[in-house]
Amino acid sequence: MIDIIDTHVHVWDLGRYRLPWLDGEGPVLRRTWTVMDYLRESGRGEDYRLEQAVYIEVDMARYERERECELACGLVDDDSTPFGGACISGDLSSPEFESYIRLWSKRPQVKGVRQVLHVPSADPGTCLTDRFVKNVRLLGELGLVFEGCVRCAELADLATLARECPDTTIVLNHMGIVDADIMAHTRPTADEAAYQNIWKKNMAELGKLPNVVCKVSGLNPMEAWSSDSLARSVDVALDAFDSKMVMYASNFPVLNVALSFDEWTRAVLEMTSTLDGEDRKALFSKNAKRVYRL
Repeated sequence: MIDIIDTHVHVWDLGRYRLPWLDGEGPVLRRTWTVMDYLRESGRGEDYRLEQAVYIEVDMARYERERECELACGLVDDDSTPFGGACISGDLSSPEFESYIRLWSKRPQVKGVRQVLHVPSADPGTCLTDRFVKNVRLLGELGLVFEGCVRCAELADLATLARECPDTTIVLNHMGIVDADIMAHTRPTADEAAYQNIWKKNMAELGKLPNVVCKVSGLNPMEAWSSDSLARSVDVALDAFDSKMVMYASNFPVLNVALSFDEWTRAVLEMTSTLDGEDRKALFSKNAKRVYRL
């Protein structure tokens, strides 16, 4: 039995909150997902036990931001949930961000900030503007992490940001949102081989930086998959990053478009079965406790 801390969990109630990005999604995601749904799915394992989880903002409509912050803090305070901390939404390009985050950083439930940058509304290079960089530095000063959720093609930008903000912990979401199907191809086309090589190079560069932590998550294969096929992505992340700089995550409920919580967790357990015992504990729980101050 291994204890896990799930570092990337979403829940949402479409009867109370507006999530515009769900308008273009299928029925798997375009519904309410509750804490009870998550507990039900995460409680099925016989060889793992959910110890804690981290709530990650869900890219609600901007006018919902304050309400979601209150929701996130309330979930952490509620003993019936597994949440030990929350990363809230924030617009780091806004001149009002500093006053916003100084207020919310006083809440002990808040561990970091995420701004989704892989959406059409975010221009390439957004994270390298002067104001954005200044605000990421501010997060470090306040003891908060920055959740780096960028397009796979812009991972080099995230590496530049990390170098510009050495005192801020930057958490790479979902291994850079890599395409699991392309990475699984053992006989890739020329274009696929180029994609694989660029992603591996960017991951290696990010892994060299002492303030970047990688979440092992986000693989949503549309093709037939196995632990071996998923390992062609996961192994790259585990090779690129030190054992103290990787964290298990489910990305619930987004992972449900391709596989269940139990299928993903069992696959990661299988893929890491040969790891040193302490390194495995670090991946599944110890690193999360340190990074998120749980």
